[in-house]
Amino acid sequence: MKRYQGVSSLAALFILGGCEGALPGEPHAAGLEVQRQAGTETGLDLSVVDLAGSCEATALSISGAIKNEGRTGIAGSTAAVYAGTPGEGGVRLGTIDVPFLVGGEAFPFSLSFTVPEGTTRVTVVADEDAVYLEDDEANNVAVLDFEVPCATNQQPVASCQDVTVPADASCQGAASIDNGSFDPDGFPGPFSVSQSPEGPFGLGTTAVQLSVSDGAATNTCSANVTVVDISAPTPGANRGLVLQPTAGSDYVLVSLADCAMPAVDNCGGELDLAESASIIRVTSDESDDALSLLRLLACDDMQLTPDRKSVMLRAESALLGNGRVYNLTYSVRDASGNASIGTCNVKVPALLGNPAIDSGVRYCQGDDCPSGSRFPGLLCSLL
Repeated sequence: MKRYQGVSSLAALFILGGCEGALPGEPHAAGLEVQRQAGTETGLDLSVVDLAGSCEATALSISGAIKNEGRTGIAGSTAAVYAGTPGEGGVRLGTIDVPFLVGGEAFPFSLSFTVPEGTTRVTVVADEDAVYLEDDEANNVAVLDFEVPCATNQQPVASCQDVTVPADASCQGAASIDNGSFDPDGFPGPFSVSQSPEGPFGLGTTAVQLSVSDGAATNTCSANVTVVDISAPTPGANRGLVLQPTAGSDYVLVSLADCAMPAVDNCGGELDLAESASIIRVTSDESDDALSLLRLLACDDMQLTPDRKSVMLRAESALLGNGRVYNLTYSVRDASGNASIGTCNVKVPALLGNPAIDSGVRYCQGDDCPSGSRFPGLLCSLL
C-alpha cells in the first residue's frame, strides 16, 4: 500500500514540475522505469544523518535524523534499525515512522533497543520499504560500528590476599580472603563470590580458594588464612590451702597445683600448672625472723625450688601475730606464648587456731619484690 502511495506522490511531483502538464502515456510503473533509464532526477532523496550511539551491556542507545535532501516535500516513510547488516544476518530491531518532510527538513530520532550480545554494528536504513525512487539511494544507509562489541562479557576479576585473624573463645577465626574482587562490565550478572572452605578456621594456617562468577564466566584465586592465639589463659582460682603450725616450724613443700586451680586457655583448655606455670615470687605478711610458737627462731621461711614450680614454706606463725599468709605470684603461659599472672595463698593459723589475716607484705623471695621486703630481719641477719 505504501509503495502505491509513493508512486502517486511521485506522479504528482512530475505534474507540478512542468513535465508538459502530463505523465507519460505508459502505466506508472513503466513510466518510472523510463525515468530511471533516462537518468532523469526525481527530486526525491532521503538520507540518514548525524547517527550516533553507545552500548552498555546489551542496552543500545542511538540518535540521528532522517533528512529530506531533496527540493520538494516527501510524504511519510519508514526507516528501520538493524543490529548488524541487513541481508547478512542482521537482526531487525525496530522501525522509525517518519512524517511528511518538506525540502531540507530533518526528522530527529532517539531510540533504545536491546541488542544481541557481541553486536559490533548498527545500521539505519531510510525508506526501508523502498517506496520512493530517489536520486541517491546510497545515502539511505548509515552505519555505526563499535570498537568494543556490545555486551562482550569481560572475565570477572578474582583478587585474594593472605589474612591473619585472632582466635576467638572457641579457638577459631572467621575470615575472608577476598581483596576486592569485581566484575569489570557488570554483565550478565549476578556477581557472586564464594570461598572454600568457608570457615571458621582452626588455629594455624589454612589454604583457601576464592571463586567469583559474573553469571556466565568464573575466575579463581587462592590465599592463606592464619588464625593466631593472642588470648592469655585465665588463671585458676585459689585453693585456700591451710598449713597447721608444727612444733619444729617444719618445711612443707607446696606446689602451684596445691595452691591454685588449673588455668583455662581458649585453645589449650585446662593447663597443667606443673608444665605451664612458674612462680615469680613468694611473700609473707610476717618477717623472716618472727618468733614462732615453739621454735622461737627459724629463718629462711620461704625457699623457691630451682624450677620455680614449688616452694618450701615453714608451717609457723608469729607468737603475737594474727596468723601468717604466704602469697604466691606466678605466671602461666599457653602453647602460643601468651602469659597471664595469677596469685594464690597459703595460710598458717594464729595461736589457738584463729584464721590467718593478711597484714601486707613483710618479707619476699623471688623477682620484682616490693622495696624493703628482702631484709630477713635483724635476728636472721645476724645468724
